[in-house]
Amino acid sequence: MIRFASFTLVALLGCGTAQAQLAAPTTSADSTRSHPVRPGKRTALPAPRVSGYMQIHYRLARATGMDSVVDNDDFRVQRVRIGVDGDLSARVSYQVEFDPRAPEITGVLRDAYVTLHYLPRHDIRIGQQKTQFGYENRESSTNLFEVNRAEISDAISRGQNLRDIGVGLIGNLKLGRGVRLEDAITVVNGAGINVQADDTPRKNVWGRLGLRRRDDVSNLLTRVGVSGGAGDFIERGDLLDPADDVRIEFVRKGADVEIDHPKFQFTAEYGTAKDENKSTAEIDEPVGYYVNLVGKFRPNYGPLLRYDVFDDTFKRWTFGAWWGAPAAPVRALLNYEARQLKDGVRGDDKVYLWLQVRY
Repeated sequence: MIRFASFTLVALLGCGTAQAQLAAPTTSADSTRSHPVRPGKRTALPAPRVSGYMQIHYRLARATGMDSVVDNDDFRVQRVRIGVDGDLSARVSYQVEFDPRAPEITGVLRDAYVTLHYLPRHDIRIGQQKTQFGYENRESSTNLFEVNRAEISDAISRGQNLRDIGVGLIGNLKLGRGVRLEDAITVVNGAGINVQADDTPRKNVWGRLGLRRRDDVSNLLTRVGVSGGAGDFIERGDLLDPADDVRIEFVRKGADVEIDHPKFQFTAEYGTAKDENKSTAEIDEPVGYYVNLVGKFRPNYGPLLRYDVFDDTFKRWTFGAWWGAPAAPVRALLNYEARQLKDGVRGDDKVYLWLQVRY
């Protein structure tokens, strides 16, 4: 125990890089174990692997809005992750991830699930995990090129939180000629991250079905998919007065596309929602989408441009540059967010200087 704690401290302080290997790049939520321990063969299990990353940014707000209120510029530790994963047997592995900078104790534990490798090309996850919907939310923030996720990712492509507690099945099937059928589904409580009791009798279901093709000659990856979600959750009012809490029943639909080429990456998502307030019978049906284009120059840098829209309340251009591939131990982003519309009025533009390190 003392040895493990010492190793973790060294990794956080960055003093053990001569002995510790850099963590492998975080894979997307639809990936499965590629080299499992061979069943039936007595093999010494590897020691738990400790890895993680840290993201820090400087934000400057520009007074471009229609009011006189402007946010102060600030430095922020956006994310810190410490992850531990390993194999318990030929068929069972685990993953736990913490966020020690979470402003609330309920956000410290992120991933916490056991994975069963009993089905061909599929993993069964049991515990707290990401819900399966779309492209951007399933992808780790370490692999993205914008500091902030698109508005649709926060407002349509998830429930109470991006993570929830339940069971997931994630995998793919080979169809031939470099084509794979991707399938992923999660059945969760719907109460949100680290909430141990389900607050409604209904479970929430999220899923995605897609096709993926890689051309080994051009190294071109193409992926398209459709997603859906259905369930309910409690929308909290005054924390001291549960009488104003309401139950929302929802249905979410979405489509996503990714084209990843050695010289560029294009991603886009479109999503719709139908949220019904069961107390008032009011129905909200927002629509959102984004398109994102990233240039890739050698050795590892390039420009970026994204436009995202959520209903008629939010429009934003994001453009800038990136340096360092997602798998690199150090990478940086420059983002300029031009907020054309925020809640019906012109918003303040934001400039972000962002730094990420892996350990």
